[in-house]
Amino acid sequence: MPSPSVAPALQQLISDHHDELLTDWKARLGSPALAGADMDSLHAEMNELLDALRHALGQTDQLEAAAAQQQLDGVLRSASQVRAARGQAPEASVRFVQSCKDVLLARLMAPGTCDPTLQTEALWRLQSLLDRCVMTLVSQFVTTRESVIRSQAQSLLDMSTPVITLWDSILLLPLVGIVDSVRAVQVAERLLEAIGRTEAEVTLIDVTGVPVMDTSVARHLLRTVAAAEMLGTQVILTGISPSTALTMVKLGIDLSAVPTRGSLKAGVVLALRMTGRQLNGHLQKGG
Repeated sequence: MPSPSVAPALQQLISDHHDELLTDWKARLGSPALAGADMDSLHAEMNELLDALRHALGQTDQLEAAAAQQQLDGVLRSASQVRAARGQAPEASVRFVQSCKDVLLARLMAPGTCDPTLQTEALWRLQSLLDRCVMTLVSQFVTTRESVIRSQAQSLLDMSTPVITLWDSILLLPLVGIVDSVRAVQVAERLLEAIGRTEAEVTLIDVTGVPVMDTSVARHLLRTVAAAEMLGTQVILTGISPSTALTMVKLGIDLSAVPTRGSLKAGVVLALRMTGRQLNGHLQKGG
């Protein structure tokens, strides 16, 4: 805890020079950092941080200091979340706090600003608190960016694994991209949920967009097919190219229990036949 004399001195420093500190702070940030910025929002953000710093620096009681530190951390977390959501680089956030630190230290060292007998302790207190601010800001920035990335990755997974209702009792699952263990679980969950909801008679799984069809992918598909059939749907696998068929035979992958078609069109025709539907008024022969 700072000494009883240092705490009010630091608090007074920010109160007496508030407007000058803001002006110097903006100058240190420089034109590139301010270009295109919402100046009203930036001004409010800087005011909020200065006020939180003034409150935290002025506490000598341990409980009050902890509460003030929580308030300061909350301000930093909020600022970091906004910056991360805007796609700003972490360096910009660090520069924001570092510029504030430089301005406060320069003001503290200015002649006649602080009692010389308190200056050393005041410098240590100010540096210590602002170094912690930088760490809090960066930590929250990383956490927020990771959360945004996870959310975007999940959105991409959802977009790349749509379950489409072709007819009341026919579903289509077009797979695009790599099918690893994590995605295989997600694919199975989405498909089984759709089958349970629609009570589909036939489900087409199209693998035209899967670049690699190896034993691992085939194993995942067979598990998904088995689970789907347990819910009462018949599965048709489409999009098996000649080269993929050859590879699967070489690898000893047995798909003989699953109806397969080389194209989605042929698979749809087979699905219509299996459900007793007609296409263009005539029952079409599958591919």
